[in-house]
Amino acid sequence: ICYDLQLLFHRNHNIWGQVTVTQNPEIKSIKQGETVTICCKTSQFTSNCNDCVSWYKQKAGEAPKLLIYYINRLQSGTPSRFSGSGSRYGSDFTQTISGVQTEDTGDYYCQSYHYINSKSIVSLWCTFGGGTKLVLAGPTVKPSVSLLPPSSLQISGDSAALLCLLSSYSPQGALVSWTLDGSEVTEGVVTSAESEQDGRYSRSSVLTLSKARWEEGELYVCRVTHDGAPHEASFHKSRC
Repeated sequence: ICYDLQLLFHRNHNIWGQVTVTQNPEIKSIKQGETVTICCKTSQFTSNCNDCVSWYKQKAGEAPKLLIYYINRLQSGTPSRFSGSGSRYGSDFTQTISGVQTEDTGDYYCQSYHYINSKSIVSLWCTFGGGTKLVLAGPTVKPSVSLLPPSSLQISGDSAALLCLLSSYSPQGALVSWTLDGSEVTEGVVTSAESEQDGRYSRSSVLTLSKARWEEGELYVCRVTHDGAPHEASFHKSRC
């Protein structure tokens, strides 16, 4: 049986232990062509185990992709700039990318396998680290911000939704907030996670209002803070 994340296991005589995996750094910003190393530490030593550590990469909206297995073996299709290291008897492991490329941005996860032996059973425990986000450093590109009002079909219903779109910005970390007639609104706000493509980021935010509140309001503003600078898009209902 294989368990994800940080789980407790039970041994004989009510002795408990915890298998955890710690990764650092959580976020790493690096320039194209530089070398980066991601560290992974397990709370228990591996015991002469060739297949105890693997590395995965995940892009937003995609399934994790195996890069390295058996500590240092490259999965078919993994570029040679990737490498893994660590001891079969240790608890410290690394993944290194030599000469980072734009397509290498994403989230990297270390996975450990621990074979837990008791008097009557041997169980396999799979534990993932919290992940390391790799982003490319470079010149700041401000986001393009647009605000789309509700459709006429929505307005005729029981609620109205405004959509704020942020696109083509770098680095990541854009924050979104809403105001209605000068007052901040938090209820009914849903903001997506940032997605990345070729080093540029995007995200969206939706403000959903009751029909009554929509009819009362006049000025709707989507406020964006990116790299310390403010940006905004607004909608005057009476001007539409």
